[in-house]
Amino acid sequence: MLIYLILMFVIYFGFLLACIAGWRKFVSQSNSHGATGNELVSVVVAVRNEESFLAPLLASLRYQDFRHNKFEVILVNDHSEDRSEQIILDWIKDNSHMQCTCIHSSGRGKKEALTEGIRQANGEIILTTDADCVIPTDWISGMVFSFNPETTLVIGLVKIQQHQSVFSKLQALEFSSLLGSGMALHALGFSVMCNGASLAFRKSSFEAVNGYEGNIHIPSGDDEFLMRKLEKKFPGSIQSIRRPSVVVTTQPQPSLRDFFHQRLRWAGKWKVNDSIVAKALAMFIFVFQLTSLIVFGLLFTGKLLLVVSMLLGLKFLIEGYFLFHVSKRLHQGFSIPVFLLLQVVYPFYVVTMGIFSQLLDYEWKGRSSNA
Repeated sequence: MLIYLILMFVIYFGFLLACIAGWRKFVSQSNSHGATGNELVSVVVAVRNEESFLAPLLASLRYQDFRHNKFEVILVNDHSEDRSEQIILDWIKDNSHMQCTCIHSSGRGKKEALTEGIRQANGEIILTTDADCVIPTDWISGMVFSFNPETTLVIGLVKIQQHQSVFSKLQALEFSSLLGSGMALHALGFSVMCNGASLAFRKSSFEAVNGYEGNIHIPSGDDEFLMRKLEKKFPGSIQSIRRPSVVVTTQPQPSLRDFFHQRLRWAGKWKVNDSIVAKALAMFIFVFQLTSLIVFGLLFTGKLLLVVSMLLGLKFLIEGYFLFHVSKRLHQGFSIPVFLLLQVVYPFYVVTMGIFSQLLDYEWKGRSSNA
């Protein structure tokens, strides 16, 4: 038991140190060969039942520092059952100086909606975000600047907005750990994670891999499955954003139920994930968090107290160092009490979600995963 615990923690500490090195490499990068911004850019957003969040997104699109005659906005209505479409049409009418259109998805689900929007896009560079996001004024220019002639896809930065509630702060910190590790691993040469809330790719590259074909029936993964298809066909063509100050903001889930179903949806793609690295990493994190529960049990029973205390202490210090620097780069507050609370709940969350994602269906925006 003792040897197993020490071995698992040593491997995990190695992973954390690699993430720290990768994150430093990411934030220190610069670009001298960015795109000029002379070609038309298309921003494609799938919209389903987002009447509460559309106004901030649309306002942030209006105030982009990118020339308005050099980008178009295509908002794809994915069979919304609320006032989303009317809000979009009113906004288009009030912003006639911009190239904006609202179209309907003929299919079902986010990937079908995005495919429809990309099909009708006039731009070679496609940018995607989510309807509940707010994008900074330099988002389009920052993403476009990150392209070089060989780039097929650019991974952007995303954070969850922190409100006053502890629940939203926990979501923000947990999400920053995912984003930070994903960007760090990419900087080290492993394209494992990305987020459709801030993503850019060439339309020609999207068509070259037949878009979402092969996984279009899976509700999530429009971002990561596409990234892996492009990496497989065009090795070394995936790029991270070259302006680490450009961060898209999305909203936390308002309730534990919504959060649970969102993460069930995200976890659903792992059943069909064909990336050996991603699968191995997910399995290791699951086993390590299960091991952490054992360690907490030993701590309370007083067994191996010295060793357990040292292992947990090192874990807190290294994880805290990493998350502090990720949060700082994301312009997101880092709360020590929230971090400590996350240390306690996170192992339970990972183990529970890992098991339930294989057994339970979820509901998302009025749709069931088994529908």
